[in-house]
Amino acid sequence: MQADQVKTEGNVQKQARLRVPGLRWWMFSFFILVMIINYIDRSSLSIAMPLIGKDLHISSLTTGVILSSFGWTYALMQLPGGWLVDKLKPRKVVSTSLIGWGIIEGLTGFVGGVASLVGMRMLLGVFEGPVQNGANSSLTRWLRKHERARGSTLVDGGGPLGTAFGGLLVTGLIVWLGTWRLAFGAVGLLTVLIGVLAWVLMRDNPAEHPMITQEEAAYLDKIETEDGRDENAYPSSIHYFKHASPWMLLLAFFGYDAVLYGLLTWAPSYVSKVQHVSFGMTGIWTFVIFGAGFVGELFAGQLADRLIRAGASVNAVMRTLLGFAGVGVAVAIILVNYVSTPTAAILLISLANFFLRWGGLYWSVPARLAANQHVGQLTGAMNFSGNVAGILVPILVGWIVQQSGGSFVGVFVMFAVAGLLMAVSSVAINYSRKLTS
Repeated sequence: MQADQVKTEGNVQKQARLRVPGLRWWMFSFFILVMIINYIDRSSLSIAMPLIGKDLHISSLTTGVILSSFGWTYALMQLPGGWLVDKLKPRKVVSTSLIGWGIIEGLTGFVGGVASLVGMRMLLGVFEGPVQNGANSSLTRWLRKHERARGSTLVDGGGPLGTAFGGLLVTGLIVWLGTWRLAFGAVGLLTVLIGVLAWVLMRDNPAEHPMITQEEAAYLDKIETEDGRDENAYPSSIHYFKHASPWMLLLAFFGYDAVLYGLLTWAPSYVSKVQHVSFGMTGIWTFVIFGAGFVGELFAGQLADRLIRAGASVNAVMRTLLGFAGVGVAVAIILVNYVSTPTAAILLISLANFFLRWGGLYWSVPARLAANQHVGQLTGAMNFSGNVAGILVPILVGWIVQQSGGSFVGVFVMFAVAGLLMAVSSVAINYSRKLTS
């Protein structure tokens, strides 16, 4: 009897040790890791493209098509990806997607030509398409309403951070392993392991997580009350587009993503081919360019929250920050055409990316415009608009570079125009009015 009592007490103590205070912040950190891995895999081809182009004898225009092909299926997966998350729940979708795209990333190392490379990038887009929807959906279950603004900004900040570290990781793997093919295999294996970790760590209902404390479960149980339906809401999300602000949001995000995808897909090639930087140094400069974006996103998110908490109007804060960011992008990127040293050119691109990533604030805008039950749909429309730019811009860049004999002057003019579109459209949005019937 005494032995049974000791055993029972031991089990209780063991269970108590498995409880993790503040588990939601550990889960939040895991979602940041997922976004980092997401962008490492997205950017790996861009980083290795100078070597792949030589091996497979690929022209600039064809390079643009290859870099664009990811966006074809990624954009198309946004709406069905959201449906999959609702149907299968985030845990299954996120873990399956990670494992799937990890396998595709690894198989990319075996491609023998343009067609197979395009096919692998399209498959990568299929598997990566639902991941951000799944992560965001899960995030709303783990963070209370007053925690989500900074949470969304930080998770989105995993994008430039992943691209920054991806530059170092992929470059280091290629140098160490001696070939880009094995490097893709190593990155793919890492992604598969993160997918397995997602299945182990994630739960669709926080209350069912074996490591959550009773206090935190009770705290998160209040989310359902906070996220109640708005009875004055439009019957469907299409009605929001009777107003100008949603259209301006789509235009602003199109301009934002035009520069974002342009830099994501072509910056390493520009550094390597135009500025004649060694392959090893290309990884370091890629880290600088996208590390600056990560710093910019954190800066803008913190500054916006502080100004609003201090009493500044939402319209004044959002219009000023996003308008200034778009102008900053345009000025910094156009000045690249007027400097003569590689260091100055790359630092200006880094400055442009610093301002560009202030656009992480866009992810908070749908919740300011739409009723709770339509935020996801308006976010999906915004993200689809941006991914249209993600499809077009890599091809346009490749065409401009090929037609100009390798010059990026026209490319930076195009990016500057996109920055101004971002600025003008952002200023035209009314951030303080929730649109209801």
